[in-house]
Amino acid sequence: MLIFRQLFGRVGGWLAAPLALAGCAAPTAPPAVRVSLVGDVLLARTVPAALARDSAALRRTTRQLWAGSRYVVGNLECPLSDTARPVRKAIVFRGNPQWAAWLRRLGFTHLSLANNHTLDQRLPGLRATSRALRRARLGQLGYQPDSLAGCLPTVLGADSSVAVFGYSGLTQRLAGEGCVCGRDVAALCERVATYKTLFPERAVLVYLHWGTEYAAQPSPEQRQQAHDLIDAGAAAVVGAHPHVVQPLEFYRGRPIAYSLGNFLFDQRGGASALGAQVDIAFRNGAAVATCLRPLQLVPVLPYPAEATARRALARRLTPTDQSSRLLPQPDGRWLAQPTAPPVAADAQPAYLVPHLVLAGPAGIRTTVRLHYLPHLRQYQVRARTGDTESVLPLGFPVYRLAQGDVDNDRRPDLLIGPVKRTPLDTVVRRRLFVYSLDSTGALRPRWRGSRLMFTILYFKAVPKQDRTYVQTIEQEPDGRYCVGQYYWQGFGLVLDKFLVRRLARAGAYRAFVQAR
Repeated sequence: MLIFRQLFGRVGGWLAAPLALAGCAAPTAPPAVRVSLVGDVLLARTVPAALARDSAALRRTTRQLWAGSRYVVGNLECPLSDTARPVRKAIVFRGNPQWAAWLRRLGFTHLSLANNHTLDQRLPGLRATSRALRRARLGQLGYQPDSLAGCLPTVLGADSSVAVFGYSGLTQRLAGEGCVCGRDVAALCERVATYKTLFPERAVLVYLHWGTEYAAQPSPEQRQQAHDLIDAGAAAVVGAHPHVVQPLEFYRGRPIAYSLGNFLFDQRGGASALGAQVDIAFRNGAAVATCLRPLQLVPVLPYPAEATARRALARRLTPTDQSSRLLPQPDGRWLAQPTAPPVAADAQPAYLVPHLVLAGPAGIRTTVRLHYLPHLRQYQVRARTGDTESVLPLGFPVYRLAQGDVDNDRRPDLLIGPVKRTPLDTVVRRRLFVYSLDSTGALRPRWRGSRLMFTILYFKAVPKQDRTYVQTIEQEPDGRYCVGQYYWQGFGLVLDKFLVRRLARAGAYRAFVQAR
């Protein structure tokens, strides 16, 4: 009984450090924040009838599944609208807006609108869905009423210890798609890295709608994207859309659940009748424990999985790289643990995507990768053009790797963000260096400035009509933040103007990611 209470207690007593016990619970201080995530939720076709018939049973199930979780997140796979404005495609959904309140009573706290069915009833249907969720006091992920706002994270709760990015990797080519976060994983990585730079104490959770329907394994491209997001600073990556469960792996000690399958859906039989819930506990900006709850749909409602379904789910959740193991718990969950400790590179203060592809002269592609040497605790930049590779040794940590024609010579430049001192400034701090890539693929230094106007935190290259600018987030002497814009003049970068000044962190993040 004591173990049961520890495992199902409220979040303050739910878990300890992830490897301290073969379980998910023990009292610690400060308490971790536990988030439960499930897969696809449908409120159309035959699901409403099943809910009307068995809603009490489902409520008993969710009380058990979500005991001790402060937040519960799912993917709302259909718009909620009284008015039918269907788009032309094979499968179109529409649910009753009144069901939003029922989802709140069930225990959901947040729902993602970033998916390939969110515009099934066009933009008016998406807006009606947003209104229905607001009335039901449900948080929304991956949606902004103003398409110019782009992808902004949803901060969970008053303690603001977890920020969630909802994202859809599927393109619909419909009016209003700009209101839905998605389509460009590289841009998402940039936003995650920028956010984590400004808010290192917060854990960033990325909830994705992606992949191939009914595929048992994620694609190599998905794996690379998930690793990029972890490299960019995400504490955990969780996916949905394939309607079947895919593996849970660990990369750099951080969990990646590629697909949780269905949670509330009327695809009957086979692998689509299996689902998983992942419970992730966050503390001090990191995921400190990950548990999985095996589920099965009978016929469309989720229940704890029975023995046969559990065995099938265990096989599906085991990654091919054997990076995770599942340890059974007394309450029926599995504690997911990495099989290897994080590599030494994890100690570096870097939130970045460590690879780029640059378009060189005559369209020649140059692949640029940031390579870490654990025995030296140093980085290298390796640029490969065809069969030729040049190596730029970096004897310092790196927080940023980007590209842009900064000097406006119509050839790509490499922008490197080192953390180091310089001959003119002996304080170890973030810098900005510019290297050019010549026709042979070799990297040549162009500018290694000691500092900009203030203390630089992050930067990006932004091409405009007549030149490429470097836009920065900088911290001013009074502790507030500004967004600067610089251009190339002669032999280095000079200030063009400040886009905004004297902002708090949240304002600086929003101004920087929306700056054009």
